[in-house]
Amino acid sequence: MQYLVERSTPVAHRLSRRRWLQFGALAGAAPWVLPHLGRADDPHRPSQLIAGKSDDLVIHSADPVVLGTPDAVLAQGQVTPKEKLFVRNNFLVPGYMTLEPKPLAGWQIEFSGLIGEAKTLAATELEAMPQTDRELVLQCSGNGRILFSKIAPTQGTQWQRGGIGNVRMSGVLLSEVLERLGIEIDAGAKYLTAEGLDAPSAKGKPDFEHSIPLDVAMERSLLVLRLGDEPLPAVHGGPVRLVTPGYYATMNVKWLTRLRFDVGETTNHYQLPQYRFPNRGLAPGEEFEYSLENSRPNYDLRIASRILTPADGTRVAAGRIEARGLAWNDGAAPIEAVEVSLDGRTWQATELQRSSSPWAWQRWRWTADLKPGTTTLRCRAIDRLGRSQPPDGTTTWNPHGYGWHAVDSVQLNVT
Repeated sequence: MQYLVERSTPVAHRLSRRRWLQFGALAGAAPWVLPHLGRADDPHRPSQLIAGKSDDLVIHSADPVVLGTPDAVLAQGQVTPKEKLFVRNNFLVPGYMTLEPKPLAGWQIEFSGLIGEAKTLAATELEAMPQTDRELVLQCSGNGRILFSKIAPTQGTQWQRGGIGNVRMSGVLLSEVLERLGIEIDAGAKYLTAEGLDAPSAKGKPDFEHSIPLDVAMERSLLVLRLGDEPLPAVHGGPVRLVTPGYYATMNVKWLTRLRFDVGETTNHYQLPQYRFPNRGLAPGEEFEYSLENSRPNYDLRIASRILTPADGTRVAAGRIEARGLAWNDGAAPIEAVEVSLDGRTWQATELQRSSSPWAWQRWRWTADLKPGTTTLRCRAIDRLGRSQPPDGTTTWNPHGYGWHAVDSVQLNVT
């Protein structure tokens, strides 16, 4: 369900300055992709869709709930506060659309598949085990989809750039849970398939599950219990969520109830054809029939960077300006540099503020003197493996609009 911006808002319901700025940033988009901006008396405010959420968030959908985090929030601190962290759910789960936690007591997780006899773990046992803390980027794989749609139409929620946040999570390493339970995995098992409490909202719709490579899961996946220093909020997957740092958020299955050890990856609708990248480049607008052989799941975060300030379309005074932004990748290699360009050909290094976690975003800043006129500022990240960002989205366009990570740019009016 998409919401459209009303063209004739009564004077009594004038938008705040912040809302006008949001509207201005979207002015070039087609009406059908504009998110709902809301009014003070609107029944569909973020805080009414999810108890405890900030009304600074942008509504993309009310059923299921999809909320985006504005750039102004992303620019404010290293860790995104839970009240302003984006939300993406495939199903509306009754009783779980709140920042309040759910009790561990009574929650159970079943382990089955290629492990011999199935076993069940009471979630309360996790609290007594050693806790591992991770700082990581959570990003919807559809983040930035609206930019792909400007090249050729794509399917799905037309995300701007707010489907992302940087969080601290803690829980128990999967490998330690399996050791505690005495689970021995058959050598033929290559994938771990996770299921959650959520169920289809209509009869005949598929349930939700994801498979991830077992070797990756054994290396770094956690059964997460906490967000920051508090129990994991229900809307973000509490009381227990499977989290694999460096993976797109969809693979971090919420409301974890079952882990299955399989020979191959599931063919569930949300693993095939959804949440996959084609193995070959597609022409923008090209139709594509996904299979296990010609595509791969949305696992590793693509390297990316953003300019957060100045915002696109900003009027700035000539002379010294400061630009700030973010960069991140899948954690497989350190980000070596973030570079900016004023002409798209020559690039200058920025000052990079490194994070202690390989899976967290890095902040950067750059200062320069600008002359009057219209200026386009671009940025790109480069990591130790030599990975960087494509100049635009044409080479990575796909029908589902997953994985936007092109060179970022803002246009500035220098006066």
